[in-house]
Amino acid sequence: MKSDKGMTLLEALVSTVIIGIGFVAVFQMVNYSIRSIDVSSDRTKANYLVSMVAEDLISEKNADSGDSTNPKLKDYLAARQSKSNSWDSTQNVVDECKPQAKTGLTKIPDKKFEKWRQYFANKRLKCESGKTTKVLKVYDICSSLGGSSCSYTSNSLYTNSTNKNKYRIYEKRIYGKMQLKVRTGGKKDKTKYLYFQID
Repeated sequence: MKSDKGMTLLEALVSTVIIGIGFVAVFQMVNYSIRSIDVSSDRTKANYLVSMVAEDLISEKNADSGDSTNPKLKDYLAARQSKSNSWDSTQNVVDECKPQAKTGLTKIPDKKFEKWRQYFANKRLKCESGKTTKVLKVYDICSSLGGSSCSYTSNSLYTNSTNKNKYRIYEKRIYGKMQLKVRTGGKKDKTKYLYFQID
């Protein structure tokens, strides 16, 4: 038994350091994984909420806006777009991240705006006042020859491949663009865009 040698203190110290380095690497990977899951969760929620706004608007496009000039909701939102945005989460709100629920709203656009504002509040998505973007833009496009008055007119010529006659687009089209900037906690925030046809 005299010839058997045990582990020296230096060997034990080296092995402890190696194991410690391994544990530090594992903890960093776990921390990165948790952050990635958190960011992915916010992006998924953002996609879902943006789609909810689009579906809500498409389903209620012909609702009464309460405006005599633009009686339908889709036309009312398109008319607002020519001035600023059709809807912005910061409009008439002290803190967009913690909006106070408004009651007693009678007009459908005001009810929709309040509903969408609550969608994107801090209780669902990470939010920092002044650093997030939640904007809806609604555009109406038509030909100036079609007799409609739109904010955007298109006079492009299109060729029919069958008889080679040229046609212009006369029907009025309304499109929506939802823009949402998601806070990821890093240097670069992610912006989600959704383009959809309303009418």
